[in-house]
Amino acid sequence: MRRSSFAIAAALTSVALTTTAAVSMTTAGGTAVGSPGTAAAAEPVTRPSAVVLGPGVRSASEKADAVLTDAVYVTREGDLSAKERKHVRAAAQKLRTLVDRAREAGGTTDRTRQTAAASRNTARAPLAERAADGSAAVTDAPVGDGVTAAAVDATAPTNLAGAAAGLTPLSEQEAVGLPVLDTLLAGSVDQAVDAQEAQAEGTEVLAAGVEALPAGVDAPAATAAPSARRIEKVTTSLQRLIIKADGDAVVSVKAGPTPEEIAAAKKAAEERRAARAARAEERKAAKARKAAAARAAEARQMAEAAKNYGNGQIPSSILCGLSFSGEQLRCDAAMALEDLNGAFRATFGHNLDVVDGYRSYADQVAVAASRGALAAVPGTSNHGWGQAIDLSGGIQSFGSAEYNWMSAHAGKYGWKHPGWAEPGGSKPEPWHWEYGTSY
Repeated sequence: MRRSSFAIAAALTSVALTTTAAVSMTTAGGTAVGSPGTAAAAEPVTRPSAVVLGPGVRSASEKADAVLTDAVYVTREGDLSAKERKHVRAAAQKLRTLVDRAREAGGTTDRTRQTAAASRNTARAPLAERAADGSAAVTDAPVGDGVTAAAVDATAPTNLAGAAAGLTPLSEQEAVGLPVLDTLLAGSVDQAVDAQEAQAEGTEVLAAGVEALPAGVDAPAATAAPSARRIEKVTTSLQRLIIKADGDAVVSVKAGPTPEEIAAAKKAAEERRAARAARAEERKAAKARKAAAARAAEARQMAEAAKNYGNGQIPSSILCGLSFSGEQLRCDAAMALEDLNGAFRATFGHNLDVVDGYRSYADQVAVAASRGALAAVPGTSNHGWGQAIDLSGGIQSFGSAEYNWMSAHAGKYGWKHPGWAEPGGSKPEPWHWEYGTSY
């Protein structure tokens, strides 16, 4: 069956269009198109982020670190007021925040991207060049009744119409000037690849131009790191504040005290403590003397009141009790016995043992009834005036340590052992002692 040349040309044109579409779709899917029979491999490209720490920002950050160190030292050791120290710390915190932001941003990079489109400088050539350089080898093949036709490689874009007309095979030199089959689908492939390359080149330009932004102009959202000019401005502001607050940023350190000065200071401190203790003791003694004087005055007043009553008739409200015994005495006698007991306790470690003090008239009658001639006549005993006591605890024996101590010290406090009670007296009673009596 014979076919016309126009039918053959139409069939070849259909095959070419189908092949071109397949090639275009392959290119859009990620395979780069090069010369016929070859493919460009996709290259992994790591592009730096737009906030990479540049030399200018790095230098500004290092200078900021030095000034921040000065700020820490000045606020810690400098002779600054509370207000100045607060201002320096606030400015230092502001600068530290800027530096941290710059370094955090500078430590990030974009994810590695696979570039599907081949670079137009390396693997990809324009469609016209691919058609010229990649013209398929045409071989003679019998068509029909011995007519020689051009067997054309269907994948190579070339002058298909000329080949279909039965022309001789095209040589490489002859194909340069021939028209190329240019379709809308082939043109869209070029446009898609060009758009991808333009986007990559725009990212590189943005990364290179971040540091060139004018002062005060915010970077895009993806490049929020502070600029070198911003860091330098805040650094200079902090440096001036330090100089203003502490004068040339020099901290004056006073020399420490010498060993002699330390010893003198310790001695002075000890003397001050001793003086304070002495003053405290003096105040305490003065207070005690004042209280004793007040008690003595009150005791004398009550003693005078007691004299208005008869022997054995003094009311209990006018008498004074003893703190170390349940007995009562006339108030002046009781106060003197309290002082005597303090001295006795300091010597023997215990209080005086008082077994009898004031005796009412009824008590005197009872004692006279039990003791007979050894007891005083009721109404005449010094016990009835509240000026006599009977003691035990060793004092009731002549020659004991307690009796000898009382004999030596009782008189200092107004107490005495009457002569009639002495060992050679009319009624020897070592336990009987009296206050303020006279015979």
